[in-house]
This record gives sequence, C-alpha cells and structure tokens, in this order.
Amino acid sequence: MDIKEFAQEFIENVKMSVEMTGSEYDKELATSILEYIEDNGEVNSPEICSFQKTRARITAYDYNDEAESLDLFYLIKAETLCGKVNNGTVQKGFNYLMAFYREAMDGSLFKNQDIKASDEIVEVAKLVQSTKGLINQLRIYVITDGLTDPSAVPSAVESDDDFVIEFNVWDMQRVYQQHNLRAGKEKVEIDFPTTYNTELQCLKMTDQNLFIDAYLAIIPGLTLAKIYKQYQQILLEKNVRTFLQFKGKVNKQIRKTLREQPDMFFSYNNGISTTASDIDTKEIDGMLYITRIYDWQIVNGGQTTASIAACLSDKAVDLSKVYVPMKISVIRDAEHDDEIVRSISVCANSQTAIKNSDFSANDPYLVDLEKFSRTEWVPNGKNKPICKWYFERTRGQYLDQLAQLSGFNEKSFKIEYPKKQKLTKTDIAKYVACWSMRPYDVCRGAEKNYDLFVKDIKREKPVITAAYFKKIVAEGILFKTIDSLVKAHNLGGYKANMNAYIMAAISFLSKGNLDLTYIWENQSVQQEVIDKIEELVPVVWSHLTGSSTGGNQSSNVGEWTKKPECWNKLKLKLSSFDEFDEDLIQPETNDDGSYLNETQQSRIQEAESIEPNYWFALANWAKARDLLAPIERKAAFNFGTMRSRNRSFASLKQALFALKIVEKAEELGFEGD
Repeated sequence: MDIKEFAQEFIENVKMSVEMTGSEYDKELATSILEYIEDNGEVNSPEICSFQKTRARITAYDYNDEAESLDLFYLIKAETLCGKVNNGTVQKGFNYLMAFYREAMDGSLFKNQDIKASDEIVEVAKLVQSTKGLINQLRIYVITDGLTDPSAVPSAVESDDDFVIEFNVWDMQRVYQQHNLRAGKEKVEIDFPTTYNTELQCLKMTDQNLFIDAYLAIIPGLTLAKIYKQYQQILLEKNVRTFLQFKGKVNKQIRKTLREQPDMFFSYNNGISTTASDIDTKEIDGMLYITRIYDWQIVNGGQTTASIAACLSDKAVDLSKVYVPMKISVIRDAEHDDEIVRSISVCANSQTAIKNSDFSANDPYLVDLEKFSRTEWVPNGKNKPICKWYFERTRGQYLDQLAQLSGFNEKSFKIEYPKKQKLTKTDIAKYVACWSMRPYDVCRGAEKNYDLFVKDIKREKPVITAAYFKKIVAEGILFKTIDSLVKAHNLGGYKANMNAYIMAAISFLSKGNLDLTYIWENQSVQQEVIDKIEELVPVVWSHLTGSSTGGNQSSNVGEWTKKPECWNKLKLKLSSFDEFDEDLIQPETNDDGSYLNETQQSRIQEAESIEPNYWFALANWAKARDLLAPIERKAAFNFGTMRSRNRSFASLKQALFALKIVEKAEELGFEGD
C-alpha cells in the first residue's frame, strides 16, 4: 500500500480505538504515533499529559533517568488526510514545548491558571524541575498525522545548562517508513559512498565455506552513529539479547573514552559483529573496499553502537576521531539464514555476562506465555470463541505481524487479536506486582518494575500452564477495570498510582485469592468487586494525596507512592473494610501460594481429563449402593457439572480430592459404565 492508503487505515484504526475504549480522539492519535516511535526504539515509554495555554503546550513526556534524557511531545493534527503541515506551524510546536520546559523550570507554568495541586500536570512539572542537572539531552518532538518539510527541523543546540537540545519531527512519512521496516518491505540497505561519503576498507577471509563470506572492516564512528539514528531498533532486530540499549543506561566507560580519548576507541573497544544478505565491494590499488551492504544487522555490539549514537549531539565528543572494528558475515545460505544468524548472535553474545535487564525474548517463560496466548480462546458463552489475548514477546511484535498481512487476512487477524487485548512484558510485570501487593514497585516505573519482575521469575522458575496464562489475563482485566473506574472519577492526576494501589488493595482484601477464574471465563469483573473498587477510590485517593490524617508523608505524591511505607500505612486503613464473601474467593493453587511444579500440574491435568458423564455415573452408582461418604458423592456430581461447563479445577487440592474419589470408587467396584 502507498502512504495515503496506509494513512487512511491508520486513522481508521485510531477511530476504532476511540469507539472501543471511549477515549478522546487526540489522545488515541498521539498514542498511536508514539507507539511507532517507541517501536523504533527512539524513546522509552511516553506518557500522555495533555496541557495547553497560550504559549506553553504539551501532549506527552518521557523521562529516562538511566539514559539521562527528557523528551517532550506536542501533537499537531493535519486538516486533511496526509495534509501538509507548514514550517511555521511546526516551529510553533517546538516553541510551545520549549515554553513549557522553561516555565516548568522557573515555576511560572501555572500562573493565572486554574490548576489543582492534585492535577497530573503538576506532577509532570515537578518531574521536569527534578531533571535539572541530571540530563545530557532534552529532546523536543512534534508529532503529526500530516506531512512536513524536513527543513522545518532546526539543528541541535547546546543549552546554558550544559545539555543538548535536539529537535525532531515524526510525521506520517516517518510512521509509514517504520511500518515498512517492520513489515520487511524496507530493508537496512547501506550505500556508503552515496549516503555517507565513505567506503569501508576491509579484509576478506580467503578460506571460504559454502554458507558464509566473512569480512573484517573498520567503520567510522560518525557513520555508524548516523546509520543507527536512522534505523535504530530495526538494525538490532536479530540481536537475541534484549537489553534494549536504545533506552538503557549509556555505558559510562564508553562515553568517557569517547569524550577524553576518541582516538583510542578502536584500541579499547571489541567492536561489533554484523550479518548481511549480500555485499558490494570494489578494489583500489590492491585494497578491497565495501561500498554497499544489504539487509544489514548488528548481532553483537548494540551497546557500543547505541553509546556512540547517543554522543552524536554531544559537543564534548569528536566522533571524527572514532573508528570501530567490525566483522561482517554475509549469509549465502538463504534457506538456513535465520538459523545461522541465531547461532552467530548467541555465540557472539556469550562473551558478555547476561544481566537481569538482558532477560531474553527467547527465555522459556516468555516463549511459553506466547504459546498459550496463541492457543487459548477467550470464552464466549455458548457461542463459538472468536478472539484471543495477544502476548507480545518482543517489542513491536503485534505491529510486525499485522504489517505482514493485508486484505482478508489482516481483518481476520484484527478480529482474532483485537488491539485492546494485547499484553506486553511490562504489562504482565505490572499486574503481577500489583497482585503481589507491591504497588510501590509499580510506581517506580515500568522498566524498574520489570527488572524486579525478572529477578522474581529467575528465582521462582514458575511452570507456565494454560491456567497460569488465564490468571495473568484475568489480572489484566481487573487492572483495566480499575483504570476505567478511576478515570471516571476525574480526579485530575495520579491515575497510574491509584490503579496500582487499588489493585493491591483488592488482593489484600481477598488475601490474594479472588476468583480470577470467573473473570477469565466472563471476561469481566464481578459486580461485588466493582462495588468494592468504587468504595476504595476515595480512601486510596485521600491516602496518596495526603488529604486525610496519616496519609501522604511527602509533598511529592509520586515519590511517596514509591515507598513501601505508603502501602503499609494503607493496609492499616484497609483493616476496617469487610473482606470479600466466600463465593468470590478461589482457593490458592498450593497452600503456600507457590506455582505448580510439573508433577502437580500433571495431576490436575489427569483430573481434568475425566469426562463429565463419568462423574455423573459415579455419583449415581455410589448413591444407588450407598457407597462413599455423602460429601464424596456430592463432590462427584459437582465435578461432573463443573467439567460439563468447561470449568477448570480451582486448585491442586481439589484435583487430588477428585482423583482420590475415583480411586476409592474403582476399588469398590465402579467400572465407569
């Protein structure tokens, strides 16, 4: 499809999201554009925070303390589909954001404005103020559904406070390009002399094999940085390590070398390992030079590449003196391309210790979650199931898969996997932390909470089953329900903090045993739980914002909610609430609350494999002969009813009880007729 067809579909999807979620059009439009920027790896995790007055405006923000970067975004809507946004309008957008930054810093942002202290924008302003002296770049973004002239983007400038101010535009052309990169329609094809005014001197390995041509080359740091700035995550797509260097902490030692000894970088750094599908070379005076690389991928050295690119606008770094060793493996065996690249990547990356933050997208935990998300249909009453929940094992996977489809297949995919039923790794980490009654970790931010989640997974090694996946989805449905209820109260801010603390409170009041099976089977939360959430909203709000005695111990709500003390004090208040009725409680899988091991899970599967008619026959047989205890006969009948409705066993204890009834009945002569 061409850009207009893509834009038309893009806008239709935005309208569909508005219709399904009830959110504002501008918010959905901004969120959809930001999703592509995030998918590109250029930003971390932007948050919508719409605010405007005459001169200062903002649509979203993103602060990455590890990368020492603050990003501010402003949305400009085009008047027509792919309409031209003139340079003056783009410049106004930059001016609005710079005014917002300056006024937030000097405290004049809310002068003559009717803003409540509890409004979320107040917290954003405090966040901006808190970055003083802590960032090395302020990135200003104009985002739009129109088309812009590249000349509208001014060059980066250095501020008086010793950080770089960088200006960026993401218009529909950039979004379309990212879509094509994801779809594989636009490969990373590098024409060195035409685009970067350079050719790479190289050595070719003479002892060839049938599958790979190998080259050693030297690439200028400035060239590598510019290539990365254009392609970002796409350049690292086949790197099996997911430490996400595009939003991780810039390696201080690399940056120190770049700033203080750029001419020594080649000697100090191990360089990068790359792959390609083809390569063009030419010979000059007996020396071989690379002129073009096709389908280029960095499989090891992402940290080096991202660190150099991060210094592209750093006035203290002279990248013209930086050179990087580079190995290129040109894969000649197209049939086994993925397998060979994976082997190269794994071997290259094994030289560096994997940290918690490097939790691989290929880890069995994530792979198993993905498997169940592709096989478990959402219950649809007595009707045939039509959709599933989509777990995104690697970032951008949903968009990636969608981009490969068109026509009927694309429509079928959207029906089977609605966008509103997409789960990411950080989503799951958030749900698990809230349900584990650690809302303060969630309030520390998505990435920090995810790091803690990874440590828990590595320590506990849970066995992932269909029941485990359904439990995660149920927690997600509960969280989304809380989010919509809190939003309806129009409290003005701290919705994310409220969501985390209210979900933890629901877990506390149910002792972590709320009937999540009901939520999965009905894809909705019990009315009694909704009533409890409504009851909790004013209490949690007062506690977090300090409008009640014993609540907030800090003037900064964001910082207060990151402290375990905040949760501990809320628990004292929750002790006066009634706990949930027994019919809303689902027994723990294990008495100690641990996940099932493989043996325990096999016992549940054994119990669930027994047909409903078997249970009904057993119950009738035992009643006619006055065998088994009354409670056992009744349980047998209940198990038959439960399985006829396709409900799972609630716990290992229940499954073992069922199997014991079967064993006892068969010893007494029941043959299952």
